[in-house]
Amino acid sequence: MKIGFIGTGKIAYSCIIALVGRGHTITITERNKSISTRLASEFDDVKIASPQGVIDESDVIFLAIMEDVTETILNSITFNKNQTIISFILGVDLKRLQTLCAPAHDIAITIPLPMIEQGNCPLPIYPRNKALSQLFGKENFIMELSSEAELLPFFAATAILSTSLAQLEIGKMWLQKHLDSSEVAESYLVSLMAGTYSGIKKDGLNRIAEELNSLSTKGGLNSQLRNHMRDEGVEDSLYKGLSSLGKRLNLN
Repeated sequence: MKIGFIGTGKIAYSCIIALVGRGHTITITERNKSISTRLASEFDDVKIASPQGVIDESDVIFLAIMEDVTETILNSITFNKNQTIISFILGVDLKRLQTLCAPAHDIAITIPLPMIEQGNCPLPIYPRNKALSQLFGKENFIMELSSEAELLPFFAATAILSTSLAQLEIGKMWLQKHLDSSEVAESYLVSLMAGTYSGIKKDGLNRIAEELNSLSTKGGLNSQLRNHMRDEGVEDSLYKGLSSLGKRLNLN
């Protein structure tokens, strides 16, 4: 495919890394010059162009920019009616995209994360999009949503990543005191979590609770720590934090 990226931040970078070497032609904007220059210098199938140049060279265009610059950038370029547009932009809905990207009409919104570089990234999308499935469907979990409104809670839910990693960093700080090695502590904890999560089935059939129950033996270490965290209000605080993100995104 002829693929274009408007914006070259961390998410776009990870998507591009996942696509290089597969026979595609990838054209990217210079925005975030250090990333775009590195990609173009390392991969023969990646080249840099102006925003209009990206549009002129591409059949599938990914929008990986921030909401506050969306109108300025998209109003400065002209799309083709036969192009596919896939947006990563939080806060710009389909109706607005349809106006900004006219006459293109094959437009969808998805939520990639940096893990897409290795695969196993969940990709909620609305509406269904053939190009996304062709490009990323083999290595990632594409979730076709029934309405655009369903996208917003998924955007909010991605914020749980930093909280989870912050807890892991605290665990590392504690563990390395007893090991005198930050490298061993981090390697162990990352392997511990990766192994646990990779083993949970992704069929949606209450597998999180199932795994949690298996770690809830009365008097066990997991049970003791979880009860402590719950008594300290950590679980309630997390739920309230997610709710506050919902208010920010105007979720009911």
